[in-house]
Amino acid sequence: MLKRGLYEGVCLARRAGFPLCYPFLTRNRRKAYKFRTRMMEGVMRSDAVILSYPKSGRTWVEVMLSRLFQQRLGLPENEIIDFSGDYRSNPELPHFFFTHDDAHVLEGNEFLPEGGPKGYFASSKTLFVVRHPLDVAVSMYFQQSKRSGYLEGVDIFEFATEIRGGLPTIIRFMNRWATLGRQFGTHLMVRYEDLHADPFVQFKSIIEFLALDFNDDEIADAIAFASFDSMKKREATNFYQGDFRVSTEHPDDEDSFKARRGVVGGFQDYFSKEQVAELERMMKEDLDPVYGYD
Repeated sequence: MLKRGLYEGVCLARRAGFPLCYPFLTRNRRKAYKFRTRMMEGVMRSDAVILSYPKSGRTWVEVMLSRLFQQRLGLPENEIIDFSGDYRSNPELPHFFFTHDDAHVLEGNEFLPEGGPKGYFASSKTLFVVRHPLDVAVSMYFQQSKRSGYLEGVDIFEFATEIRGGLPTIIRFMNRWATLGRQFGTHLMVRYEDLHADPFVQFKSIIEFLALDFNDDEIADAIAFASFDSMKKREATNFYQGDFRVSTEHPDDEDSFKARRGVVGGFQDYFSKEQVAELERMMKEDLDPVYGYD
């Protein structure tokens, strides 16, 4: 509690001090300053943090959690609950903070340096959703090329090995959080592959970790609602009314979908055997073994 109070004080000091610092900071430094402050506040003021590298299955978990409360509270099923803010108007909702931390993937996030102190996570309950780094890299390639348009003229192997957001970036992120996970006691790591193989057992473990009270029938309903085929059909018909997290501007191009393939180990379809061998070598040499992706 003492450490939490210290970081709350740091947040207040950062907000109060920003006008004084503003004239002396570059545009990117201002963005980074504000991002860090919002991150600290979000982590410390929430009931729990749901953390992942982008394209690791976090939205899947978010849709399942939303479905539980939509059914329980009679909320619209075509609006994914904003657990970071909706609790203010509906006290029956928990306050969860969803974050990718400082993942270096988007052009707009180039101002943010990697790493930095993470002590403000120490007293927070953190769910860490992870996925095979090569499946993440492939999914991120299509996110950046088809959905965001940042990678014109870049092939997928070049992205995976050399471009920000590719395999080295993903490994650095996962390694940082492997180290932090050993330091911070209250956390649960769930692998996308395990959630895919046994969704009921894995999602129930998430429910228990978050201290939510839902029965097995409610959990099974949420899993069915958020199944890959169901999500893809909803995305194709704009079920979520343009919510950027689960919508596409090109319904005729499946690679532009948020719910694109959902295949475990599908990365092998996009590289030659020699390229797969090189990428797997990079993983074996550099990725923390705690994840079991050797």
